[in-house]
Amino acid sequence: MLGAIAHRGPDDDGMTRLGPIAFGIRRLSILDPTPRGHQPMSTSEGRTSIVFNGEIYNFLELASELENHGFQFKTRTDTEVILAAYEEWGIECVTRFNGIWAFAIWDQREQRLILSRDRLGVKPLFIARTAGRIAFASEIKALLELSWVKREPDVGSVRDFMRDGAVDRSVETFFKGIDRLPAAHNLVVDRSGESLVRYWVPPELADDSSSKPASGDQERIDEIRALLIDAVSLQLRADVPLGSCLSGVLDSSAIVCIAAGVRSGELQPSWSVRRERDAPAQMAFFASFADPGIDERPYVDAVVEATSVALRTTTPGVTELMKTLAAVTRAQDEPFGSSSIVAQYFVMAKAKEARIKVLLDGQGADELFAGYPQYRAIRAAGAFRSDLASLRMTIRSVATGFTPLLPLLGHLLLAGGSVPGPLRRGRMASDLLGDVVRRTSPTARYETPMPGTPLARNLWRQLEAENLPALLRYEDRNSMAFGIEARVPYLDHRLVEAALALPDRLKIARGEQKLSLRRAVRDLVPAVVLARRDKVAFQTPQRRWLLEAMPAIRSFARDPVIEAAGFARRGAINRAFDGVVAERVDDSVLWRLLSLEQWLRLL
Repeated sequence: MLGAIAHRGPDDDGMTRLGPIAFGIRRLSILDPTPRGHQPMSTSEGRTSIVFNGEIYNFLELASELENHGFQFKTRTDTEVILAAYEEWGIECVTRFNGIWAFAIWDQREQRLILSRDRLGVKPLFIARTAGRIAFASEIKALLELSWVKREPDVGSVRDFMRDGAVDRSVETFFKGIDRLPAAHNLVVDRSGESLVRYWVPPELADDSSSKPASGDQERIDEIRALLIDAVSLQLRADVPLGSCLSGVLDSSAIVCIAAGVRSGELQPSWSVRRERDAPAQMAFFASFADPGIDERPYVDAVVEATSVALRTTTPGVTELMKTLAAVTRAQDEPFGSSSIVAQYFVMAKAKEARIKVLLDGQGADELFAGYPQYRAIRAAGAFRSDLASLRMTIRSVATGFTPLLPLLGHLLLAGGSVPGPLRRGRMASDLLGDVVRRTSPTARYETPMPGTPLARNLWRQLEAENLPALLRYEDRNSMAFGIEARVPYLDHRLVEAALALPDRLKIARGEQKLSLRRAVRDLVPAVVLARRDKVAFQTPQRRWLLEAMPAIRSFARDPVIEAAGFARRGAINRAFDGVVAERVDDSVLWRLLSLEQWLRLL
């Protein structure tokens, strides 16, 4: 099992038996990279032991508090701080952590195993069960080393992926019998059974969909600014070289600019953040494509000029795409929704070449601050239910940017709920689906309904159950494939709570999206980046790549496993390719068929 995930921890490994359980770890040394940080780690008297992947960013502050309670620390690791926190506060200690984590604690006295995952699910944790046994690991491939775990597809997950591109939206994975521990949960296992407990939900979502400015709006924006600066400052803590992923959009640009300001001393966190030493000089990594509509080079150059960060660029093409598809699929363990994940893989490879071990990235900003175009329609739905004045202002906002008519009508009718499948872009036609998939029901999605405006509810849904879990999975597997830890300042739980509570008008107003974030960093980010109103996300020239890859795709279509398994109709890959050529089929449909075919061949 440890051999299967050696890439996640190239610096050290350890195993131990603890009565009825065994712990194993591959360590990526970020804090105190000396042998003192070796895992599994136990308390001095051996009562409590831990294996831990991730970072507790506020470990210095927690260590100071615990020292006041009489604890003495032998290392400079956050791992030892978790053990002490558990000794002092019990499993409720996780509510005090600011960080990303998946850990297992064995409590010798209570004879219980505790598995925990961070609030937003940045760090993965998978579980397999059979009669009287439970196994867990950071990646599925480790569990597949067990003789009692089968390499059998979960048909419900396959069905959701093929039809709508849905991934990571439930506790089920693409492997039957392997589940993921939900984010923000602790699983306690003892001789009496299992107990799954949720320890965090946002305290409140916005309930204000009006458009009229209020007296406290500026204070809310100031809070967002302070929390973001504080989050970046905390996540610069490392004893190894670090860098940032960079594109020309606001999200990652703001992180690079704030990190540069913190390192130079020009920005000071509003909260007291202890820094033992200056963070190593930061580098930035960029995937460049010159195709019209997705060329972000001018914006990236503006950020580089403003911050003087050292930029490293990768420009993968269709040849690299097809040569690397199998390797990326092995890294991901499961099918994935677009070629952008392959491009991200090349970004991580470039960072590895530069000997970077920590990368800051902008995941979560679109979901927190309403960055995608469809959020304009959901904002209109909220105004529709609020008052006519707000509705008129919001319709003008929607009209200033592109919002497809059918999704807009869908959101208006559903008051901001999910758009029905037939209205979704990229839905796979039934004549491409095999009989096994057509007979299978959708998987039960994991989500926690919360009261709030239609926009706030939708943003929470995207964070918890729809968009963000997939993005975090892609980034974790791609980065850890090269022994790199990805950190996401926007998902600092304090910032998440503050952003979700913002009234709708501070997210979208008069066609300006991410309004509060733009205003919070307007003196930090280059004007050309702030002025952008298009939403490129992290895109590759996917359609062009697929068309150029015709010979390889035709070879995929010869004796495809996807047909033999009953997941696709005969000739589905060829017909989807012909449809893309004729512009009758969305290229995402063809990509999903190829990704699933590649995964099945590696199964």
